[in-house]
Amino acid sequence: MNLQQIVTPFTEEQVKNLNQYQEDGFMHPFTCCSSGSDSKCERKNGISEGILIASKDGWVCPCGEHTQKWAHAFMAEKKIST
Repeated sequence: MNLQQIVTPFTEEQVKNLNQYQEDGFMHPFTCCSSGSDSKCERKNGISEGILIASKDGWVCPCGEHTQKWAHAFMAEKKIST
């Protein structure tokens, strides 16, 4: 499967939609895959799942150790309420 991607900077609307996607539970959210220090990594320490948070500059992990500059385009689309 070849999914289209968007890259940073994300627009304000894309940020809103990406963060909503992370919370919807439709699919597993993007999570931290940091190779950084165990002392900072919430996922490695079992504190949280390390769910990435969207910003205009890209995704960031709660621990701040992992960033990502892309997202699948469908994740940034406005959700239609049912």
